[in-house]
Parts: sequence; structure tokens; C-alpha cells
Amino acid sequence: MLHLLLSRAAETHWSETPKRFCQSVRLLKAMMHLFLVFLGLLLSPHQAHSRRDERTSCKPVTASFCQNVGYTTTLHPTGVQGFNLQQIGQIVETACSPDVATLMCRVVVPECSQEDDTQTKPCRALCEKVKTDCDSALRAKRLFWPMRLRCDALPESNCAQAQSRRDERTSCKPVTASFCQNVGYTTTLHPTGVQGFNLQQIGQIVETACSPDVATLMCRVVVPECSQEDDTQTKPCRALCEKVKTDCDSALRAKRLFWPMRLRCDALPESNCAQGQEHQVTPTVPPSCQTIIVPLCVGLPYTETVMPNIFGHKTQEEASLEIHQFFPLVKVECSPYLKAFLCSVYTPECVSGKARPPCRTLCEQAQSGCESLMRKFGFLWPFKCETYTTESCEQVPDYQIFHTPPATCQAITVPLCTDLPYTETALPNILGHKTQEDVSFEINQFYPLVQVSCSPHLKTFLCSVYTPECVSGKVRPPCRTLCEQAQSGCESVLKGFGYKWPEALKCEGFTTESCEHYGVGSSGGICEPINIPMCQGLSYKQTMSPNLLGHTNQREAAVKMSFFDSIVKTVCSLDIRFFLCTVYAPQCVAGEVQRPCRSLCERAKRGCENLMNSFGVSWPEELQCNLFPEENCIAENSRPETLNAEGVVAKLNDGGFSVRGKSLSLRTAHLLLTLMDADKSGDLDVVEFFKLELYVAAIRREYVESYSGATQTQMRQILSNHKFIVDDETFRVLWLEYGSKDGIEYDKFMTVLTKLQILKDRFQAHLLSLPCNCNVASFSFEQFIKSAII
Repeated sequence: MLHLLLSRAAETHWSETPKRFCQSVRLLKAMMHLFLVFLGLLLSPHQAHSRRDERTSCKPVTASFCQNVGYTTTLHPTGVQGFNLQQIGQIVETACSPDVATLMCRVVVPECSQEDDTQTKPCRALCEKVKTDCDSALRAKRLFWPMRLRCDALPESNCAQAQSRRDERTSCKPVTASFCQNVGYTTTLHPTGVQGFNLQQIGQIVETACSPDVATLMCRVVVPECSQEDDTQTKPCRALCEKVKTDCDSALRAKRLFWPMRLRCDALPESNCAQGQEHQVTPTVPPSCQTIIVPLCVGLPYTETVMPNIFGHKTQEEASLEIHQFFPLVKVECSPYLKAFLCSVYTPECVSGKARPPCRTLCEQAQSGCESLMRKFGFLWPFKCETYTTESCEQVPDYQIFHTPPATCQAITVPLCTDLPYTETALPNILGHKTQEDVSFEINQFYPLVQVSCSPHLKTFLCSVYTPECVSGKVRPPCRTLCEQAQSGCESVLKGFGYKWPEALKCEGFTTESCEHYGVGSSGGICEPINIPMCQGLSYKQTMSPNLLGHTNQREAAVKMSFFDSIVKTVCSLDIRFFLCTVYAPQCVAGEVQRPCRSLCERAKRGCENLMNSFGVSWPEELQCNLFPEENCIAENSRPETLNAEGVVAKLNDGGFSVRGKSLSLRTAHLLLTLMDADKSGDLDVVEFFKLELYVAAIRREYVESYSGATQTQMRQILSNHKFIVDDETFRVLWLEYGSKDGIEYDKFMTVLTKLQILKDRFQAHLLSLPCNCNVASFSFEQFIKSAII
């Protein structure tokens, strides 16, 4: 039909006059309109039939968060297109509004509708209410309101309101939570807890018995009573909530529990609500004394206790579980009174079937010693000493002060702390780490800060916390002054990366009693680890800034000291290096500088002054020997005379001669010792080891800067640079033994060059022993290398 109409219109267009043509167009439009109406009438029965077919395809609602919204079937079990069902589930699970499930489910998993599905859509007012209720909660959880859910697109009337609460009341179930058995009601709609609350966490809070009304509040909020038409009266009052929150604050902190985020007191009614439960005193059977079995309190002068204690623990097992959280504090002996006080609270002495009440004085003594340490970790002292009396203090004898057995000192193995002035520590430390492996894992997070030298005192402070000095089985506590110095230098660096100074390292949690032992002097001077390369590996490991020449830090001192690099390398005097270090990086002991002796200066000057003069350089005025004292000074380097291969490895590791955490092997150390052992004694003296350090530093620098992971081609060039002449066959054997497809490792790189250097030295020594001045070609050296390698 449409084709015929169009054909006729075309004929009209070419045969009629313009006026007749316009009339024909109007006629055509009218006929097309009638055609479309006719077409719609033909199709409408099919559309109606299609909708009936859809309803026969209704499927069960499978989304777990839409199981109790008043209907059970939908055309969209996986969600209407354009919505993310998982995101909707996360929103519903916040329980940010009592009607959030009704709204979200009716929009995203809509009810299988009748002819007119408007009634099943949620109302605009309901949407706006839920959106307002949920705004802050969604922000807090970084969730977003669905972009496609626009409240203004929903109907204002003849729509679905919140689900009827009458239907719910017919589903009242028994209260099954053990901690809600005596709160004045026995049925609830939520036996497993209102959505958004963790029933196990609520149980832990109630079991603290931190307030006489904590059970009433928590149960009426999380496992609420099955309500009448107006359930306001069953909700707990705002005043009750605020009282419980205040009562429980310190107790929850002590147990590392948190007030439920969703429990906001300001959201509860002020009147016509549930007050605290009326507790009736019922006669009980007098408790009997029982032998103490709590491990921390076994071995007390009294052996019997009585339950329940003042915290309501009915068994010693419960008391033991809770008192165990204080074990680290008892272990570090923050107060000699702590253990006595804790046991008097958790396992009170039983006298004639009655518990002796805790002593207020004992509580105050324990608090004064341990409160600062607890605050350092963000916790408050959990006991209110003013609630105890002093009446029982007269019956508390001197035995209440207990001492833990001495700790066992152990050699420090934590890499960051192996070069300290002290060598032994004891665990657990004040952070509770039981092994040095645990310590090493955690302290490693501060390594970048130590590397950038934000404070010269950071490393010493960290080690005093993580690996405290152990002396005769007793641990030295960290020094507050060191902490403050480290914090002042490094806190700004941490803030630059969005971090704060760690709560566990708050300086007010430490004392100044042990500062002298960690290098803090009475005059204010503080020792710091030596980081000037030339001065590492000496008999002392700590220095102080400014130095004897007034350089304000080690970086400045190292720059000024570089003038002597070439002179030191000649070893013109056995004392030149040590003397210069005692001036530029002077030894520091207990915060005081130790000056070098005049005799040490004179020996260094005697050996090197002529060499310096030959280069036109005079002995510096600031190093004139008459400026140094003759007594109470350092006369010589007391470091051990000789080193074997194991000692060489240890010293090189201490000196930072590794590459990307890979150090030299004992096998390579043996080769290095062979190369530098001029007197063939089997070990190295001070001069020999110093030369070894210079050699290793040069090879390491070459590897790092130019040939890290050298290929075969690069390795050939390296050998050529060192004048090691090898043929193809010899090189191939070397590469098969030491190289790989990825190049050559640092340790093997050092091995190859050292081995060839030893062979070269032997070959040259052989030439010197010949009776005549023979002209031995390079070919002979090549053959010598080949015979030695192959």
C-alpha cells in the first residue's frame, strides 16, 4: 500500500500544477497518518501478547540482598541493563537506610509486573529519603549512587512505598545470641544481627562488661526486639548510648576493639525509648576458693583465687585469655608492680571464700611506669585506679613486686644494626617481635630513610628500639633524645610522601635514662654512625659533628678530606689514614669526642710530609702536631692486626662492597687474600687489607658503572683494558665457567679479574727471576694464561 501511495505522489509531482501539487502533498500526509494508525492497530495485539509472554518468563529473585523485599520473581534476575548488580549489593549491604533494599531491588531487580507496572515502581519520595539517608555512608565507603537511578524519574503516587512492617512481625524469631539472653525480650526479626553489624564483634564488646548497660544497648540495636506498630519504644535512648560509649571507651581501646561505626548515638530517640535494663539481685551460691591456673599468675605467694572477678570472668580460662594481652608489658618490665596488680585484678587472692579487692596504690604504681609506653602504641591505661581503695593495700606484702627472669643476650644479626657499638640484643623487644627475622622484616621499611640520611641519628635510634642493647641479660630501653633528633630530621621527609611519624615510635613514650649508653653526652653531644667511606672499618664506628675542624656534618667533612685521597692510597705511613679520620671523623664515646694524640700525628707526618712536598704541597696548618694533646687521647688504631678469608668477607660486607644486595663469596675472598697477601702469611695486616679495599672498590665501580651484567663482547673489552691477553679458546672456557646468557654476576666478575691478576703477577715475577734480559713476547703470556686456565 505504501509503495502505491509513493508512486501516485511521484506521478502527481510531474503532471500537476504547483497548486495542485501542494494539495496532493497534504492529501498524501493524511493518508500516511491513516496508514500508520492502521499499522499500529495491527501490531498492538502482538505487543500485548508479547507482554503476556514476558510474564510467563518470570524468574526467581536470586540476589541475596533482595530476598525479603515483598516479592520473589523478576524478569531481570541479573539486574536491569545499565546497572551493576555487584555495586548495588554493596550499597544495600551498608544498610545506610531501612528502605535501601526496597528501593534498589525494585529498580534494579524489579518485580514481575501486571498490566500496569507503575504500582511496582518505588515512589519518588522513598528514593529521595534513601538518597539522603545514604549520602554520608556511601562517601565513607567510597561507593557512589547509581548514575542511572534518578529520583525525579520515579512516580509520585500509585507506587511502592517501604515494605510493610506488619508482614515482618509475623516472622519474629527467638533471640539466639548468648549475650542477649537477659535483656528483657526474647524475640527479634534479626536473630543473626541487623545488616551492617558484625554479631561476633558485638559479642566481644558485650563480653568486656565495660558498662552495666552495654548488653542492653548493643542487643536492642543489633538484635532488636520484635516491635509493635511504633517500634520507637523498643529503641535504646540516646542518653543510654552516650553513657555506655563513655564507660567503654578505655576498655575497648585496651582490647583493641572499636565502637561500631554504624551505631551513632545522635540517631537514637531522646524520649519514649528503652532505658537501661533493671538488674535484680538474685541470691547466689557463695563462691569457693580454687587453685590458680592462669600461667602469668602461677607462682604467686598466694595460690588460690575466686571467680567471677571484678570484670565478670566466670572461669580462669576467660581471665587467662584476657590477661595475656598484657604479657609484652610484663616482659619489658615497664613497672615492677604491673604483674602484681594485674593478678590482683584478674585472679584476686581468695580469703575465706571472698576476693581480696585490688590495691589502689599498686594500680597507680603500675600506671606510672607503663602508661607512657601504652600511649606510644595509641592505647590508654585501661584501669581506673580511683575506683579501687587503699583498704586492702595494708594486706599486700612486699612480695607483690615480681621480676621476670633475665633475658638471654644474643648476637645481632639484623643487617641494618650489625655495625653498632654494641653487638648483643635480647628479644622480645618493646614492639613484641620475638625473633630477629621478624625485626629485620619490619625495620627494613625504614631503610630508604637511613639511605637518604635525613638524620644521622635515625639508624641508632631504630636499632635501639628493634635490637636494644643487652647487658647481662637486661635490655636497655630506647633513648628519648635520640628519638627526638631522628624525628626532627626525618618527619618532614615522611610528610612529603604522605606519611606520618609512626605511632609506635612516639618520643614521649621513651625516657632519657639510657641515653648515655646510646651515645648522648651530658653536654648535649650525640654520637652518630660513621658514613665517610675512607673511615669505615676502623677500630671505632661512631663519630660526632661538628668535627675537630668545625665541619658541621660528615658530608662536608668527606668533601674536605678528599684532598688526601691520593696520599692515603700510597700508604706513605701506616698511620696516615687513621690519623686523618680521628680529625675529620673523630671517635665519639658517650657523646664526647676523643682527640688524637700528638704522637699519632707525628708518625703520620713523618711518613708522608716528604711525599707531599715533592708535589709542592705543605703539611696543612690545621694539622700541625703541636695542636694535639699528649695525654687522654687516641695513640693508635686498636683494630685487630690480621684478617683471614672469613674476616675479609665480613669487613667487605660491613664496608658496603656489595652490589644490589649480592656480596662476594668466600671463594672470591680467598682469591683476594692470595692477591694481596704480600708476605705469604695466609692473612692480611692493616696495610694489606687497605690495599685490598682499594682494589675491590675499583673493580666494583667498573662493574656497576660500565659492565653491570656484561655480555661476552663487553667482557672481552674489559680483559683488553686490563691488558689480559687471552685467545678465543681460553676466553670460551672462562665464559662457560663464569658467564651466562644474561651476562656475568658481580661475584664471578670479581673472581675472573682477580684470578687473571694473580696469574699476571706470577708471570711477571717469573720474568724478573730470569738470569738474562730475555725479550719474551706477549704470546708467551697468552700461552701461560691458557695453560693455567685450560
